[in-house]
Amino acid sequence: MRAFAIDSFGQTPQLRDLPVPEPGPGEVQIRVRAAAVNPIDWKLAAGALAPPGAAFPFPYTLGFDVAGRITAVGDGAPFEVGQEVFGMRRPETAGRHPHGSYAVYMTASAETAALAPRPEGLQAVKAAALPMTGGTALALTRWLDLSEGETLLVVGAGGGVGSYVLQLAAARGAHVIAVAAGEDHDYVRALGADEVIDHHTADVADTVRAGYPAGVDAVLDLVDGREVLMEKVAPLLRDGGRLATTVFAADPDALAGRGVRAVNFTYEATDRDMAELAESVTSGALHVAATTTFALSAMDEAYAASTGGHVRGKLVITAD
Repeated sequence: MRAFAIDSFGQTPQLRDLPVPEPGPGEVQIRVRAAAVNPIDWKLAAGALAPPGAAFPFPYTLGFDVAGRITAVGDGAPFEVGQEVFGMRRPETAGRHPHGSYAVYMTASAETAALAPRPEGLQAVKAAALPMTGGTALALTRWLDLSEGETLLVVGAGGGVGSYVLQLAAARGAHVIAVAAGEDHDYVRALGADEVIDHHTADVADTVRAGYPAGVDAVLDLVDGREVLMEKVAPLLRDGGRLATTVFAADPDALAGRGVRAVNFTYEATDRDMAELAESVTSGALHVAATTTFALSAMDEAYAASTGGHVRGKLVITAD
């Protein structure tokens, strides 16, 4: 089968022929219909998820988010052949499971993946765009614990996680200030942003400080490194506010003196989150982030687009 894989860290992934993975005890085999691209994929390829001193199971097929059909099951597997499912591999088990979703087939188990049935009303491409970014947004919104009328500043609002956080925060009645490129302003406003700041044409710190001299209630920063976050973004919070970052740029101890609760956020996916995302989308409460699709044969183009930086919504690979 075709798979987008690496034989060593630091290698540029390539489409190649690999054996079809067969399910072991507790595992399912999934015929992939769609798979989303995430920054974690190229970070893994560089070796970022490799346990120190541990052997890694090469050749390694990349890809975490998936939507597909169960085509075979091992003893004790929780699904049946023919079921349509979606979900994501658990990053914390990456070093023990080499079969990712950038392939014709992959395998997964309750240990290595969070999976849920895909409802008939949820298309495969949309389902594949949900798990990692949508699940992260769900968990982040719970952690931020926003109340009606509170102000939330979202830096990197036009990307996958931001696209979902805007909707979830707006549903809680928060006043959302989105930082996004000019071409994304209509997009983020449609998702729930009350104000938008173009970081290319305005100084974000000066703009927020002018509008909220006492500080905002919460900040979610999805892009900035430690220097920018700690020196320019964190000071925009009121004392006692909350700050979350997904790029491990916060210094919680340094912010504690102001009563700020801060977290370097890591998402631990659950089957329940996947089911909640599916229900929210099929009910109309949550809209899937904008998607750009590529065929598996054009996987290298999608991968290059992801590593290149600015992406609106999600990049999704479809079965050829």
